[in-house]
Amino acid sequence: MAARVLIIEDNQANMDLMSYLLDAFGHQPLCAYDGVHGLEMARGELPDLVICDIHLPRLDGYGVVRALKADPATRAIPVLAASALPVDDGGAALRAAGFDGHLPKSLEPDTLMPSVEAFLPAALRATHQPSAHNEAGAAPASAPARARVLLLDGAPANCGLVASIAAHLGYAPTVVADAAQADACAGQPFDLLLCDLDTTRGAADPAFAALLADVLRRRPALPVVLIRSAADDQVALALPDSPGGRPPLPLAHPLEPRELADALARCLART
Repeated sequence: MAARVLIIEDNQANMDLMSYLLDAFGHQPLCAYDGVHGLEMARGELPDLVICDIHLPRLDGYGVVRALKADPATRAIPVLAASALPVDDGGAALRAAGFDGHLPKSLEPDTLMPSVEAFLPAALRATHQPSAHNEAGAAPASAPARARVLLLDGAPANCGLVASIAAHLGYAPTVVADAAQADACAGQPFDLLLCDLDTTRGAADPAFAALLADVLRRRPALPVVLIRSAADDQVALALPDSPGGRPPLPLAHPLEPRELADALARCLART
């Protein structure tokens, strides 16, 4: 039986990742992007759990949790605080403000999902870990298990979304964001290169452009999947063709897990 989890979060990347992970574990995510809308949804939908950011437009997380705990209809719904700020007191201040608990700063599935499910009734918890072949954005059967992916992360604002999706799909991603990290894995073998660009950094940033060019020079045989910030984004850096004269496979944010799965499998199948 699926739990209905309301996420109140104004950061699109965080919302995408939490929604994806909840869906992958068999739960139903409900989404609100500001505190007022979140409060309205909580009262109207009566979810099994609320995950609430602290810094929100219109009404912050403290205002949301105060209103929920003051309303007899929503008082019993567990509310978890989600914030990038460090929690140095074990969550005592958040509990004093009305939150039932808080999520770890890491949004990795192995840490996020146990924290979420600890506040769900046993009957609503996932009975198994999601596989790379379930219905929640599953990888095609032809995708090689644990294929090694070198991920150049030019989109740090996306909070590891692509790496988390790739890992969930059964791939083994190694994330590189600068030249030092690229040097550290210079001797490791990889099956493909996945490059995530965005408008604030990516190909427009000289340091990242140099990093990408250096990786392509060192690993000319790797097939390439390129994720742009949007479908109409013109990538300033001209990438060389993949092996056999094939251009990089293009994708764009917002990124659907199945779309990424299909692109990775196609890219590997053509080498």
